[in-house]
Amino acid sequence: MALSIIYWARYVDGHTKLTRKSEKAVDSDRVLKFVLDKEYHVISAVVQASMRDTSYKVQIFLENEDDDAGTIISSTCECPMGQFRCHHVAAALLFGYKRASKTDVKCSWIKHPKSAPPKSTTTMAEMYPPRQQDYR
Repeated sequence: MALSIIYWARYVDGHTKLTRKSEKAVDSDRVLKFVLDKEYHVISAVVQASMRDTSYKVQIFLENEDDDAGTIISSTCECPMGQFRCHHVAAALLFGYKRASKTDVKCSWIKHPKSAPPKSTTTMAEMYPPRQQDYR
């Protein structure tokens, strides 16, 4: 579970057809790709169309989870209904709750961890001092 179910529930609230279609899409493995970037609060997904050999790119921008859980700022989909509420976006949100694993969450590395010691530069002369004359 990489994503809260609240995002999906608020997106499909009051739309039973959207609920059913998104559940069918997830159950029939039509979410082909799912990446959650927790640093930027963005979901990128590819969802296969219902009855065609086509897939649509979905992008969902989420509100910061700590501040207001369940709020979607905006979403886009390449399908004809993409500028409105489409089941591809709903399927990506439901997939994020039901099936997304830790490997679907994009890695974000800490630039300067607090526990790391400060870096010091060592020169070659310090690492390999010149030979002493009496030494063979």
